[in-house]
Amino acid sequence: MDAITIPDIRYARVDGLRIGYQEFGVEDGPRTLIIPPLISNIDVLWDNEIYRRMFDHMGRFMRIVHFDKRGIGLSDRFEDVPTIDQRIRDIEAVMDAAGWTSANIIGVSEGGLMAQHFATKHPDRVEKLVLNCTLAPMTHGDRVRQLSGDSYRSVTELLDDFGAIAENWGENAERFVQLMSPSQADNPSYIRWANRLNRLSASPTDFMRQLESVMFLHDGLDPTMIDVPTMIVQTTNDRLCFRGNGAVLSELIADSVLVEVEGADHFLVTMDNWRDVFDPTIEFLTGTRPPTAVQRQFATVMFTDIVGSTTLASSLGDDTWREMIDRHDRITHRVTASSSGRVVKSTGDGLLAVFDTPSSALDAATRMRSDLAEIGLPIRVGLHAGEIEVHADRDISGLAVNLAARVEQAATDGAIFVSSTMKDMLLGSQVLFEDRGEHQLKGIEGSWQLFELADS
Repeated sequence: MDAITIPDIRYARVDGLRIGYQEFGVEDGPRTLIIPPLISNIDVLWDNEIYRRMFDHMGRFMRIVHFDKRGIGLSDRFEDVPTIDQRIRDIEAVMDAAGWTSANIIGVSEGGLMAQHFATKHPDRVEKLVLNCTLAPMTHGDRVRQLSGDSYRSVTELLDDFGAIAENWGENAERFVQLMSPSQADNPSYIRWANRLNRLSASPTDFMRQLESVMFLHDGLDPTMIDVPTMIVQTTNDRLCFRGNGAVLSELIADSVLVEVEGADHFLVTMDNWRDVFDPTIEFLTGTRPPTAVQRQFATVMFTDIVGSTTLASSLGDDTWREMIDRHDRITHRVTASSSGRVVKSTGDGLLAVFDTPSSALDAATRMRSDLAEIGLPIRVGLHAGEIEVHADRDISGLAVNLAARVEQAATDGAIFVSSTMKDMLLGSQVLFEDRGEHQLKGIEGSWQLFELADS
């Protein structure tokens, strides 16, 4: 399913510190370094299907390295606010550790400020530059305000946002998501994951220290000195990095390309129209525009659901239930990835995932059921294999998807049910099934013979 294996964590050494990084994607693709935003944890990012789909997509066209800045995520902490030169040395150290003399640079949010400095100080190491929802120099604040229109917000409003985020850091990520990814504000699964990302990225004190360090990144910032091919990506209603920032940067950087995308998300990856950002980026860096047509391919489709979730939630209480669902998400995502599958989306109390083969899907289902039972979360699973349609946003549809959903709904508590198609494809294996008779599946013509995975 074009799913990239989660890469190992490696460490670059600089100034007596260790900077965590990962490398993935096609071996012979253009080398591309991603400089992260204020908050990151390169290990945790793979646990979310929204980020995972972007990594899978980008990794098909380029070789990528991303890292956690000093003081964040898997990298060593620091006592003092890092200087610009120290930030630059972090970038150099990661590139040197990867064996790269030069690369394309993608700077995200705060990372875009670091990328601007790096491109001016070390143009020989930058092949092309992409700036995603990042800031123009504060010295151009009036022009930013003029070009931002209705998207502009006062400093007081921003301070209120960050104050609320800091107050609830690691406990409740709703305000964080409303600011950074408003398109996901009604997605409980994403909010749970964002809360864990925050906890594992930084302590409340580390977060405030990182926030303070952003101000120093404006010192000496001069985008007019950038002399490499540059693309600037800006959402039209970003509530943190206002629209005018992209416009001002395009005025300051000679021959730059400005791509404005409809949306309000500061974290571009979380938007429904995320490919409107990443496809132009891929084309700019590689010269190849990814296909956008719906693709048909064979897959094994899995649906899962927690048995008696409403009763469990009521008996455990809100806080404990959130912790349980968080553990559920971590387990199911990790098992799916280790079986070469891809989580398409969370479905409330379960998930939708796809796998290359019936055997890998069945292995994942078996391990999920066992691992979740150990923490007191029984599940039911439905599996079917057939042709699916893969859309530009990596969502899936088709009869095979609908049928897998109905198989899961027909499954008894704690059981793994498969269609007759799935069973036939496993002929010759050591897997045993028990016949569960014919079923009329809602919205599916005819009757379908379903089977339950037998206890080994």
